[in-house]
Amino acid sequence: MTTKHQATISPDILKNARQLYHASRAAATKSSKSENLDKVWEVLEAIRNEGSRDYSLAEIGRRLERINGPKTQSLRNTQGSDYRNIISAYAEAVSGSTRYVAKTQSNLEQALALITDPSIRAIIRIALDEAKRLKVVNDNLHAAFKALKIGTTLTPPPPIDDLPPLPTLIQESNNLSLRFLKALRKGIDSTRLAQQGLHVGDEGSVENEHGDKIFPPAFVFAIQAVLGRNE
Repeated sequence: MTTKHQATISPDILKNARQLYHASRAAATKSSKSENLDKVWEVLEAIRNEGSRDYSLAEIGRRLERINGPKTQSLRNTQGSDYRNIISAYAEAVSGSTRYVAKTQSNLEQALALITDPSIRAIIRIALDEAKRLKVVNDNLHAAFKALKIGTTLTPPPPIDDLPPLPTLIQESNNLSLRFLKALRKGIDSTRLAQQGLHVGDEGSVENEHGDKIFPPAFVFAIQAVLGRNE
């Protein structure tokens, strides 16, 4: 007695695009139209096999010109609706983008351009912009502390009730520029820290909501002393 195992068949994600392709080909009244449809499908398959996600008319048009297919303008014309419908269906099936992706853009910008959902693209861009902003603040803080040469001058913090006056926490230093002072103030602003899920600990550290110390004890006290000395 033999046991039959039913084979697992992957769904055909290109079903709709392929149906449009075959329907357009069957409706073509000229052999040149059928040949052009074949070339469009050939280009779409090539893009997918290369792992690219750029299914813009500009990119497809460039590839078609290499194989004597319809020009980019022909894809855009009213008569090119069959081509465009097939391209859109194919791109949607493989999570590609029909938006033009400039090759001169950074890899990050190219990746964002390939996201077809505008709401998702906007959310990701906001998150990236915030990450860039935080990096600038962090770089300014590092630059300020490097200018002050703070590190070896800090002593282990005593209990909060026994802290000495803030000026004794750091050595004398030259006045900082307004840019550095602004960066320091923003870096320890409680409201801004809270927006990032952070807060100032009792011993002057900067902690996240889990209690992890992002910046060590006395960090905030040192900044406060610097600000007090430069105001």
